[in-house]
Amino acid sequence: MSCDLPWWQVAKAQSLERRAREAAAASGVNAGDAFLIVTEGTVTEPIYFELLRQDLQLVAVRIRVEPGRASHPRHVIETAAAEVKEHARRSKKGLLANTEPAKFDHVWAVIDADVAVRDGIWNEVEALAKVRKVKLAHSTPCFEYWLLLHIQGFTTRGDLIDGDTAKHAVKHALGMEYSTNEETVRAIIPSFLDKWPEAVVHGERVRKHHEAAATPIPANPSTEVCTLVRVLNDSAPTHLRRL
Repeated sequence: MSCDLPWWQVAKAQSLERRAREAAAASGVNAGDAFLIVTEGTVTEPIYFELLRQDLQLVAVRIRVEPGRASHPRHVIETAAAEVKEHARRSKKGLLANTEPAKFDHVWAVIDADVAVRDGIWNEVEALAKVRKVKLAHSTPCFEYWLLLHIQGFTTRGDLIDGDTAKHAVKHALGMEYSTNEETVRAIIPSFLDKWPEAVVHGERVRKHHEAAATPIPANPSTEVCTLVRVLNDSAPTHLRRL
């Protein structure tokens, strides 16, 4: 840090850096930690997290995004657990590339909660994730609610009854066409990335709103993608963090 800065600016910068380190420690995340992120969606979510990885300048070995084998929360969780097991096997046999981490420090499944809630199996999904040691970044009704927080801001609107209505809400908020077509997603998702820190704050406010109202989990609408994005932020070098 330059000694030419006024003392109060130096003190403020040091205070902010200290608070960032303390926040990262509280989240159980260290700079450079390796992540495995398995997503239910095969287009929107992988593209979003790859762009986020670039935005935070996390090198490729730190985050591995693996679309789940089937579009169902249980399959996504099992995919994550199987990948961790296979990675450990390859590590033990010395088969990992030099660019691969020896192990994953954090394993996450990015899933939609609407179908599991509708089918009455949400408790089973949560239990399976706990047994498999996979953390859930779930959104209700779907990942598009997380996207909506980027462009609409804080909202607990009650009309997002399913994935279709959430996608329509994103389309309306954007004022342009939105779909999960890869070409469309690659064109649109970059416009969300500048606003991800604000989306994290909005998502955390939504969580507190539901906690105050004692809304059963998973509340509709709500998202825990904000938690995953915050810890990814915390795993970046201090000077690159945006929260």
